Amino acid sequence: MVYELQKNIKVANMTSIQILGTGDTKMRNLKENLTQALVECPVENRIEEVSEYNRIYAAGVTETPALVFDGEIVSEGKVPSVDDIKKLLNNRHLLRSKLFRLRRILVPVDLSPASENALFMACRMAHLFEASIEVVYVMDSIFEGNSPSPSGFLSGYKKTMQEELDAFVKQATHKENDVCPGTILTDFPHDDHHKPGGLRTRIAFGFPEEVISEMSKRADLLVIGTTGRGSLTRKLFGSVSIAVSKNSECPVLLVPSGAQYKGFHRILYASNFESLDSLTVKQTVSFARRFNAQLHFVHVGKPGETSVDLEKKLFEINYVYANPDMPFIFSKIVGDDVVEKLHEYAFENRCDMFVFVTHQRNFWEGLLHHSMSKDMLLHTSTPVLVIHSDKEEL
Repeated sequence: MVYELQKNIKVANMTSIQILGTGDTKMRNLKENLTQALVECPVENRIEEVSEYNRIYAAGVTETPALVFDGEIVSEGKVPSVDDIKKLLNNRHLLRSKLFRLRRILVPVDLSPASENALFMACRMAHLFEASIEVVYVMDSIFEGNSPSPSGFLSGYKKTMQEELDAFVKQATHKENDVCPGTILTDFPHDDHHKPGGLRTRIAFGFPEEVISEMSKRADLLVIGTTGRGSLTRKLFGSVSIAVSKNSECPVLLVPSGAQYKGFHRILYASNFESLDSLTVKQTVSFARRFNAQLHFVHVGKPGETSVDLEKKLFEINYVYANPDMPFIFSKIVGDDVVEKLHEYAFENRCDMFVFVTHQRNFWEGLLHHSMSKDMLLHTSTPVLVIHSDKEEL
């Protein structure tokens, strides 16, 4: 019985590793580097070499050689160094986290300056993470009840809006040629594989909150402006933004129109016992490290709380696990209005991003219940990253 249990644990902890390629020099070099990395960073593993074209294509690989851990592509089109592979091995439990891998960024737009600002920020992040961008415009004004307009008009209107969307994207990115691709591809298949650095546009039909939430299943991060001219983002934390932040299948970055992207240097992680999920802390730490950012874990509570020391210890354990370059910072602030106190702390410490980890889908309504909190949120210029940990981000 004990033997079977140990056997099952061993299998559960085993990492499946695939090397995909055509048997050329690059593939052999990748195998050599992987072998050396496993010597220096030993893990239970099962290695398979794959050279069949059909299997390579089915795995979603677009350029060989490629390295796959537990079904997730961790490298393609290059030969990572031994040190790079060791880092991948050390972070292998994070590889299925969307925020960690960050290969596909979804940017809903309404052709407003606010969505242009969100796209600008997404381009900068895509360049840093070597991610692709999908820009979507959701058409809902032609719907009456649940019935769309006649198909002929719909087709013509879609073509017109596609042209407007492409012109908007070109205008929004023309000053960012160093980080945004010059070629914009349209109407690509839903099952199209990830292509690093690509930017594509799409016209979609339906109610924005429903369409965006559905499309978020294929995205690793959703970046959305929080003011706009149309129905997509009527006002900061308006009905669509709340619905998207609640129901998205991936993390959501809410970008206020006044936000200016200069990198993220100090990130405020709003802390409570609901946000103590170990994986969420680790993936947030790894996300911050990509920007070389200092993380501030800030607990807002009532006077006399006795459990904060335990919370600090748990954060410290998970922070050290990620081997951060910055020292650990944990602060407790006391107050009845959570948002007001967080904004005070952010202002005093020059934080340029908020991170909220939620377990309950009514989280935003709770924050917006008090008029003062709502007013402050309506005037913030700090981006807000929302991570849901009540379900696995896969």
